[in-house]
Amino acid sequence: MISMRYGAILLSIFILLSGLSNVSAQDEIETIQGLELDWEYDFGDTFISTKPLIANETIFVRTSTSTPNSGPAGIYAFDLDGELLWSKLNYNPISNDMSPITYVEQGQGDCGVWPDMLVIGWANGTIEALHPDSGAKFWQQNTEVLTWGITGSLLIDSDNLLVPTRTGLANYCLSNGDINFDIDIGLGWRNGVSKLDDNYFLGDEMGTLWKVSKNGNTTSKNLDIGKIRHAPLVVNGKLLVHGQGLIDSTIVLVNPDDLSLEVVSNAGPSPGIPLIFNDSIITIDSNSVKRFECSATCNFIDQYPFSSNGESSVVFDEMLMLPRNKVDGGWGLFSLNNSSQIIFNELISTKYDWYGTAAPEYQLVGKRQILAIGNDNGNLQVFSSLVDEAVSQQFEEETIETNYTSQIMTFFLFLFVAISGIQFLKENYKSSFQYLIIILVVIFTFAFNDIVAAWSSYISDINDESKSAEELWDDEWPEEWRGTQVAIFEFENQTLVSGGHINNENALELTYQSSENLKISVQDSDTSIGKYIESFNDIRGEGWIFFIDGSEAMVSAQYAEINSDSIVHWKII
Repeated sequence: MISMRYGAILLSIFILLSGLSNVSAQDEIETIQGLELDWEYDFGDTFISTKPLIANETIFVRTSTSTPNSGPAGIYAFDLDGELLWSKLNYNPISNDMSPITYVEQGQGDCGVWPDMLVIGWANGTIEALHPDSGAKFWQQNTEVLTWGITGSLLIDSDNLLVPTRTGLANYCLSNGDINFDIDIGLGWRNGVSKLDDNYFLGDEMGTLWKVSKNGNTTSKNLDIGKIRHAPLVVNGKLLVHGQGLIDSTIVLVNPDDLSLEVVSNAGPSPGIPLIFNDSIITIDSNSVKRFECSATCNFIDQYPFSSNGESSVVFDEMLMLPRNKVDGGWGLFSLNNSSQIIFNELISTKYDWYGTAAPEYQLVGKRQILAIGNDNGNLQVFSSLVDEAVSQQFEEETIETNYTSQIMTFFLFLFVAISGIQFLKENYKSSFQYLIIILVVIFTFAFNDIVAAWSSYISDINDESKSAEELWDDEWPEEWRGTQVAIFEFENQTLVSGGHINNENALELTYQSSENLKISVQDSDTSIGKYIESFNDIRGEGWIFFIDGSEAMVSAQYAEINSDSIVHWKII
């Protein structure tokens, strides 16, 4: 009791000191729409060239060099609280690494199986697939460089990775980087690729729109609208393209069948990347933000004077946020009202205001709002806050599904509780106890899975000797297994391994899948606490035990949850 009191006193002192520290720093706190500045990071003499990316509770940021004397370009991974998890620097870069980061979720297709990956296109022509947890390389390919290499946005199409190279379009297998085709078209700069039906579309610096079939056949047409520096935007079965001229720009809507076009509007110089926002089309340039409504054709609705030339993002679910590409920088925050107007909400300023074209990244992670921004100053700022009660309640209501079976069982439980209570009040203790036993049995039956899962989590916490996948990795395993689920079967005279598995939620699912792959026979038995393995290949020994990521499991494999890159190791006793 005394130690608990001392602990409480120390905790109170710590909270008090923390409060004083926060008060002294109050004048330096910046806020954006109620989100407070959480942490920041200085990347040195580089600039943040494209918007940060939040995936799996990790913030990924890419930087670029701008002069020969700048620091190296790189990819950085942070946790949500600002701890640097890993970084990968490119010491042989070419200026203007501006291809957006692409996160690929694990999957499988005709060309193989792949884990979660981070795919990066570099201005020196390299395309890399990296492990998002460590930055380790899965595979790499090189493309042609003419002054620059890859600068546009990539496209994931099933098990294919489409890369707009400096001189054409390349198609790679996601699982191993094998090339499907590599065709030459015109020179490109920031020319991302889009897909409509079974064809890919991208533009070039001469204003030519290219249509590429899945087997690499091409047709093209010069749209005569200037340079095409974004992925064509798919709008109701057509393609919206914003071409950059010498002193202005032109917005057109293209028929994908014959590449015929209609001019939608003339606009200002140096256009940015258009996007769809609340069923409207938003375009940006050095003069204004424009709004269009598109169906069979596109109609101009409204505009607001603002200078932005790169990316923009939808934030807070209902606002548009874009960088102001001027020396005094800042971020414009806009919304759309029901009368079709573009509403300017505010100009957000920070202590790092400067030129910028990288969009902000906003995500709701659990009940925490995260906003990450960065510009040509090379400073990342991350703002966060807990979701307010109204939004939290709305979020919970959207995720709750009605379970009528549970409601019926709850009704009967209350009924039995009432009957048991009545019997107790009547001093019919034996009858009351019988109803109580029924209640406990029903509760245990329907809560069994949750009880086992909680017990598994508790045991894992107190006996946690788990290791990371990198620590358990065997260099003799194929590189394409990295980041996937692996199962090891250790017999007395041999060890068999199967990897490259995905989407298994527990150790038993992975065991079945791996044993089938290795032609290992499995005998199991049903028990009151889950399935247990009796033998592999009819070999029983004194039993089989299994480890998950190096830590011995204490529950049935049926209830032992695993991660996307877990290693399950079976050993005979």
